[in-house]
Amino acid sequence: MLKKAPLIAVLITTIVLSCGCMGGGPQNNNKSAPLANSLLIVRSAEVMVGYNTSLSCVLNITNGPGLDNRTVYWYLDGKQLGQSSTHFGFATYNLSATDVAQLTPGGHQILAEYKGSVDYAGSRGEGALLVIARPSPSPSPSPSPRPSPSPRPSPSPSPSPRPSPSPKHRPSPSPTITPTPSPTEKSSPSIRPSANKSTRNPSTLLV
Repeated sequence: MLKKAPLIAVLITTIVLSCGCMGGGPQNNNKSAPLANSLLIVRSAEVMVGYNTSLSCVLNITNGPGLDNRTVYWYLDGKQLGQSSTHFGFATYNLSATDVAQLTPGGHQILAEYKGSVDYAGSRGEGALLVIARPSPSPSPSPSPRPSPSPRPSPSPSPSPRPSPSPKHRPSPSPTITPTPSPTEKSSPSIRPSANKSTRNPSTLLV
């Protein structure tokens, strides 16, 4: 009996150790820590047909700073537009005037998606794009016709003055000098000799 007791003790010890290795003892938990959450916020916008616009969003850690150099995918009405990268959490996507012209007036759904990384979980954000139709110009009322004034004859243009010929130098005639009679040269009245009684024909005196 004394020889069998140590053998039984060895058997019991072996059974206990084998049970502990099969799961009865403590186990190590090698699960990784959960990823940090991200928050994607899309801003709504409006645009008029004929103009371009920009879609924008902000990608942050929940209650934390923005994530830099992360890829954001853009969708409009479920159709993928393209992608852009964040700069300190801010990302934009440009819609050209041609892209806007293909949209019907009204509201459209904007969806931005961050697919996550080894450090941060993915997230989505949603906004709205309001497209406004270009207003058509209202026709201006036509004014009532007024009688047109009778046209006035335009004044005939005055002929341009012809240059006057240069006057030719002609010698001026010398003035004719008429001599004025001197007072001494006035014709005196002719003095007729009066018949003197004393002067008689001597022939008649002798008779």
